[in-house]
Amino acid sequence: MVQKTLRGVLALLTKYHPCDAEGAIDEKDYRAHIRWLIKKGVHSIGVTCGADFDYSDAERRRMTEILVEEVNGRIPCLAGASAWDAETAIKRAKDAEQVGVDSVFMTGPPPEHPLGDHPQQNIVEFFTRVSDAINVPVSIYNTPAAWPGLLAPETLRTLEERAPRVEYIKAGPREMTESKTMIDGLAHSRLKIMAGKSYYNFHQILYGWDTPNRPVGLCGYLPAVLPAEHVAMWEAFERNAIDEARTVWISKILPLADLLYGRAFGYNEKIHPLEILKQIGIVTTSRIPFTIVGVDEYSKKEIAAYLETVKPDVW
Repeated sequence: MVQKTLRGVLALLTKYHPCDAEGAIDEKDYRAHIRWLIKKGVHSIGVTCGADFDYSDAERRRMTEILVEEVNGRIPCLAGASAWDAETAIKRAKDAEQVGVDSVFMTGPPPEHPLGDHPQQNIVEFFTRVSDAINVPVSIYNTPAAWPGLLAPETLRTLEERAPRVEYIKAGPREMTESKTMIDGLAHSRLKIMAGKSYYNFHQILYGWDTPNRPVGLCGYLPAVLPAEHVAMWEAFERNAIDEARTVWISKILPLADLLYGRAFGYNEKIHPLEILKQIGIVTTSRIPFTIVGVDEYSKKEIAAYLETVKPDVW
């Protein structure tokens, strides 16, 4: 299999697996969402990338199988393989590789499941063992939400040396100052940076655009709701049309980021994006397996008001 390089807009479907009232995956809606993303021009799609602790191995494998089937080799696809221990992570990574993904996506274990008393050293060992066990690239989410928290540039450099399959780093710091530190620390690294915070990935890209290791793309949950807008922003960056990219960001993407990450829902972005997809006619349900319940009426009205205000012309 020819390895596909990740670049451009990576839509993460981690929190977008619609389900029925019993919690079973709604495969029809899931397939419809994937097909819509491909039609809108995203450059790659990832499944269970981040919140994959919420799904069983059987659910994870089935969602990966559907993704690979729908993509059918047209664009790269990824699957999450995160776990509480290295043995399970390796098993999940091998399963994803067997199904046919182009890369596996991983975080470290959740903070409540640390690997030992030497965090930076042990997390390098954790990812190195995964790297040695598979034959596809590994994409790592550098996030404070996983143990041992944000990986320092020195740790990432060690990982670069020890784990040859680790190729991509999703920039997950929640503060721009921390993003700058990571970008500066990987200035001449072989590790490729993907801007990875939906509420300011424009600024992550912009800050790193003139650095020796400029971001190769952007990823997150918002690109799975606003695919064409993110593609337009990315393509403007590639033409060095920064003002055009900024306009797309401010007028089309930032209002939704503001809505989902605090103003109305108190950072409850897990369930509401699917309601947006429901209101614009991409899916028929806003239920997701690890909530089962639907979206409350207040949130539905806020989402409707956003859609009326922004009126994205590419949906």
